[in-house]
Amino acid sequence: MKFFLKALLIVFIMGGSIPTSSFAQKKEYIKVMTSNIRMASKGDGINYWDNRRDWYADFVKFEDVDIFGAQEVLYSQLTDIQDRLPDYAHIGVGREGENEGEFSPIFYKKDKYEVLKSETFWLSLTPNEVGSKGWDAALPRIVTWAKFKSKETGEEFYFFNTHFDHVGEEARKQSAAMIKEKVGEVAGKLPVFVTGDFNVPPANAPYQELTSGKNKMKDTFNEAPKKYGPSYTFNGFELEPDTERDRIDYIFFNGKVSILSYQVMDGQRGKRYISDHFPIIVEAELK
Repeated sequence: MKFFLKALLIVFIMGGSIPTSSFAQKKEYIKVMTSNIRMASKGDGINYWDNRRDWYADFVKFEDVDIFGAQEVLYSQLTDIQDRLPDYAHIGVGREGENEGEFSPIFYKKDKYEVLKSETFWLSLTPNEVGSKGWDAALPRIVTWAKFKSKETGEEFYFFNTHFDHVGEEARKQSAAMIKEKVGEVAGKLPVFVTGDFNVPPANAPYQELTSGKNKMKDTFNEAPKKYGPSYTFNGFELEPDTERDRIDYIFFNGKVSILSYQVMDGQRGKRYISDHFPIIVEAELK
């Protein structure tokens, strides 16, 4: 009886409840996105970037995305996004060096995450050579990656973002192998996300390379208990969808993450599109 009364007194003094933080560590939830934004080309008419940039920024803010990889980003578009998303910071360089050529940047909430380390390398036999092309690629291709730390929980994780070549079959396969090798080299046992436009459906060799063997990655689509959206990710600004299309944009992870949901955002308003690729959003919990 005395023990019971003492317990009630303690609860009363502490405000009527027992703090749960004493019993469980706070979990780290994260909302990840990949998005090929389509380079700014006036030939796109009503879907020219200037007509889409506000929509795109409003979408990111409404979805409250924590971190995202973007592809096909010219420097002017990079500054457009940054100006419209002041709560975010970004890392990355252009594939021709510094601010030249397309970026594959990583945007992240600057009040939520700290960047511990970051790098951009080229998908070629000379990955540290700026502007280098690999194998049968038509263009230089890059990977931007960073090690992040949550300011709230202290959890650390890695994030890789890329855009594979649209022509070179061998380049795409070798690029997949190179990313796996780099993940194994730098990430150790920490969680890893790999986002990008990989320019291949799941049946093709680069996807198979990424999802098999040493340092293999998992496709968030296959692991998510909840899914929503179209079965394809590239729309080509076409009003009627091609039902033969498949996914070519992905969010992969290394198995040290619990995937909670997966969504392909069908951003279409009549003849207007948020991009010629639909963004993918994944909700996850870091283990």
